[in-house]
Order: sequence, then C-alpha cells, then structure tokens
Amino acid sequence: MHKFFAKTQFLGKTVIYLPQCHSTNTEIQTFLKKMPLNEGSVLITDYQIKGRGQKNKKWVSQKGKNILMSILLNPTFLSLDKQFYLTIITCLAITDALEPFTGKTLKIKWPNDVYAGANKIAGILLEATVSKKNFDHTIIGLGVNINQQEFGRLKATSVLLETGSTQRIDYMMELILLLLEKWYQKLKNKEYEEIILKYHSLLFWRNEKHVFCIQGEVIDGQIKGINNRGQLVVKIKGVERIFNNKELVFIE
Repeated sequence: MHKFFAKTQFLGKTVIYLPQCHSTNTEIQTFLKKMPLNEGSVLITDYQIKGRGQKNKKWVSQKGKNILMSILLNPTFLSLDKQFYLTIITCLAITDALEPFTGKTLKIKWPNDVYAGANKIAGILLEATVSKKNFDHTIIGLGVNINQQEFGRLKATSVLLETGSTQRIDYMMELILLLLEKWYQKLKNKEYEEIILKYHSLLFWRNEKHVFCIQGEVIDGQIKGINNRGQLVVKIKGVERIFNNKELVFIE
C-alpha cells in the first residue's frame, strides 16, 4: 500500500491505512478528534466490519477486493445549499475513472450511486461538519467494487465482472483521486453549469418512463433531472414534482 499518492496535487498526500476497521468514515472522524489532518487526507482499509452507506444501509465488501476509502475535504468556499455538488463531483470522478476499463457508459443513480447497466458498482456517503453558513470539513466515503466476484442476492457488479480482468486497487484509487481533484477545482472555480450538464448526461433513468414508489403509492414517472438544490425532478401525470432523498423509491 502506498504511503502517499505521488501523482496527485493534494489528495492522498497523507494516507492512514488500517487493515480493517468499523467504517472508514467513522475512523477518520475519530482521528480528527485526536489530531489535525490536512485537507486531502485519506483513510483506507481492506475490510470494513460495519461499512455503511446512505440511509445507514450496510455496505458489504470482500476483504482486499475493493476500494474502501474516506477523503477529508475542507470546502469552506461552498455554501450549505450547494453541498450536493460534492456528491456529484465524486460520482463524476468515479465514472471518469471506471469507464475506460468497463468499456460502457456508467450511470449515476440519484443521489449517490454509480451503476453499470442495472447493477451497482460504487456508492458514496458524504458526512459534513458545518459552522454558521459554510462547511467546516466534509468526509466523503467511497466504496468502489473492483475485483469482487460474488455479491449474493445484491444487484451489484465490479470492474472484474464487467471486464474479466483484475485491477490494481492502489492504481484505481490514485486515478479516482486525480480525477476528483480535477472536478473539485472546477467546483472551486464555480463551473456549476459544466458540472450539472455532465451529471445530467449520466443520470440514471433520465427522460425514461419508469415506476416509482412515493409514500406507499406506486406511480409511473419520468426523471427530468435535478434542480439547483440537488433535489430530484420527476414528471408525473404531466406535472414536474420535486423530491428529497428518502421520499422516492426506484422500482423498475
């Protein structure tokens, strides 16, 4: 495992490696309470005992097969109403990194998953600490399936399953960090339009008719995109409706 990532500008210059841990997000928060960490510090593990994703769902990953990493950012330039951009640029970095290997266009399932076809290949968990109207620091947890072959009943895939070839985990980590730096700089430069255009081009089920569950009711709808607060816009019976996370479930 790298002591640091040589090709990046600031991401991964400080690396904390744990053979196993409860969850990388929890562990890096623990380190922050004990010592100051530079922006761009990452915590990496081979195995999470209690890996978690959005809505406290369990994240399952075989030991040493995938990317399990948390990244510390200090996006003090970003207002609270633009928090969702951090999830967006992380998804974009992952799709940019994996697409050349998978040979297919990956899609971003709102709000924070990356899919290859109908199967999940990566997930993100963002946790922020705020002060007044801006961020103090943000931790971005990534789970990216690289060399895992068995997922049980989960609708999941990996780079190995998509390509038939194993990949070096450290190389794939560094590639994602390099691409995240690129998108993070665009965010600093307030290139919001370019970021949203790219996101919309990769948005899962966009402009397609599908079935959703909303407050227990099964409804046909069409995803149109996201608004300027990161909420999902879905056209239902000719009317565009706005949804927050947890208010809508994708069915088919």
